[in-house]
Amino acid sequence: MVAAGAVALLPLLRPGGPGNSAPVDLLIGFALAVSVFAAAGSGQKWRFPYAVPMLLFLTGGTVGALVGPVPGAGINALAQDIVLLGWCWAVVNICSSPDGLKILVRTWAYSSIVWATLLFLALATQSAALTGRNATDASRTMLTFGDPNVCANYIFISIMIVWAAQRPRRLPLRVAAYAVLIAALATTGSNSGLVSLTVGVATAAVLGVYRRRGIVPAMTTFAFVLLAGYLLAINVNVKSIQEKAQTSHYGFIRDGVGRAETSAAQRGSILSESIHLYDTGGLLGAGPVSTKTRLHAEQAPFVKEAHDDYVAALTERGLIGLLGLGLLVGTIAGRSLSAVRPVATRYGSVLARPNALVGAVVGTFAAMTVLELLHVRHVWTLFAFVAALSLPRRVQR
Repeated sequence: MVAAGAVALLPLLRPGGPGNSAPVDLLIGFALAVSVFAAAGSGQKWRFPYAVPMLLFLTGGTVGALVGPVPGAGINALAQDIVLLGWCWAVVNICSSPDGLKILVRTWAYSSIVWATLLFLALATQSAALTGRNATDASRTMLTFGDPNVCANYIFISIMIVWAAQRPRRLPLRVAAYAVLIAALATTGSNSGLVSLTVGVATAAVLGVYRRRGIVPAMTTFAFVLLAGYLLAINVNVKSIQEKAQTSHYGFIRDGVGRAETSAAQRGSILSESIHLYDTGGLLGAGPVSTKTRLHAEQAPFVKEAHDDYVAALTERGLIGLLGLGLLVGTIAGRSLSAVRPVATRYGSVLARPNALVGAVVGTFAAMTVLELLHVRHVWTLFAFVAALSLPRRVQR
């Protein structure tokens, strides 16, 4: 129940504290302590998924931090990684029983609907405390995340969890929940959120056909999805849509779709500068959160953090960290696919549509190409759900 409280308050990241801490961390720390105490008292055997990939990832970060320009900030980031991994392990072992998974998944589904509803109430009352609007992102909402793109990722994953858990149970209420969540995602003005939603829904739909009908119908559906995407790409004038969005009466559309071209150009500049940092920094990397410091020292034209988990792993944690990230992504992908097999899980009454959970993972992997999401609490909670679904049957019993 303590972990369920932490899941319900995952968006509560503001006001921020020292070391990137947040109010929700109080509950996360309490949940970790209670979980360890309960496990020690019961003698239950714990499982530690993702241990090997994260060991490599942390090793690469440690080596990079020791030789990089900001060792103190790098070590602080590594401590955050360890806490997030511990939270993931706690959630995995809580969810090793169907009852534990049911509580946490349904808590996420219903609490996300409440958060989205509060967002619209805040918009109606012009409450900056809940909309998160500030001078930089005056028209884009972000709840209490502090970043509209991270908020969009949370709402996207919430949509997929509502789909996976089929909660609310009644279809009209569930459709209303989808509408509220999608509208909330739109107010963030996040292009990465829209891309994640498109990729995630397409992936979940194809895997849903696979679960019900088998491989051949699934491949046929996949072919039609590709064909539909191709037809849209050649027939839809994206530039015209962006130009119309730039003159929209709605600020989040102007600052969202309307700035897509500018945003893409900025991401390209960041990528080019990051590649240069790797060429000059060597194979060991320069430590976590060192990208902005190094760009500032070199007087680069565009000084920003990496905004890309894959490139950040290479430039900040070196080849060791990139290998760890590759193994982590591969492990999560493998566990996701094993959870989709019709006879692979006992959690059918809890997650009626596990393919939607896989869609959430794939959409998040896509967003990681333009965002750094590996330090985000709700992403590791999603990874924990996936790991719990793929635990061996003897552990579930």
